[in-house]
Amino acid sequence: MACESYTQNMNQPRVFTFGAKIKKLRATLQTAFIGCQIEHHSQVASTNDIALARGKTGAAEGTLIIAEHQTAGRGRYGRSWEAPSGKCLLVSVILRHRLLRDQIALPNLIGAMAIAKAIRITQGLDARIKMPNDVRIEKKKVAGVLTELAYDEAGQPFLVLGFGVNVNCVLDDFPLELRETATSVRMAYALSENENPEICRASLLCDILRHLEQSYLQLKTGETDLIMNQFEVLRENEGSH
Repeated sequence: MACESYTQNMNQPRVFTFGAKIKKLRATLQTAFIGCQIEHHSQVASTNDIALARGKTGAAEGTLIIAEHQTAGRGRYGRSWEAPSGKCLLVSVILRHRLLRDQIALPNLIGAMAIAKAIRITQGLDARIKMPNDVRIEKKKVAGVLTELAYDEAGQPFLVLGFGVNVNCVLDDFPLELRETATSVRMAYALSENENPEICRASLLCDILRHLEQSYLQLKTGETDLIMNQFEVLRENEGSH
């Protein structure tokens, strides 16, 4: 898939329900329902906040909220997620599944698994999962996942799975306090291959969503053991910092 820009005038969201670019993205997506509706923004406070609002009013399962920049992105325990504009994947997806008690931790896990698998397959990098919701390369964080549960206006439960991936960030994009602990796909690839090409965010997103849908369908059918077996393959070694 050719890499294309999705940017537009600041603070003016556009819903990609038609048009050449979104048709190309949808044609490339190897998913049955994730990406059925795609809403794109130049800047938002949080993609999860928008997805929660859309979910409460009945947005379809698989609806994606994508942003170029977040002003109030967050991770676990309300920690902030900082990302330079136009260089990351900032995405939330609405999923409609009533989680069983023993499945509460699995949405974060399948999100992290999807990201790790996509990076490993497309870039050949040893991306691994640090419990409960971080993806790291060589012990440096490249992505995080945050799942939030809510109820729609009909009283039906749904969840929003949000994730952020540092794709084309360079070292100067990170705050000083994060430069020893954070990385990007591009930075990790440059260290591994002695090359520094720009990574196509659209292509990486397509791969992440394909893996996410596969694992989510396993979750819906109760194949917890299969998910956990896949997780063990991707799990970062104990004792890593």
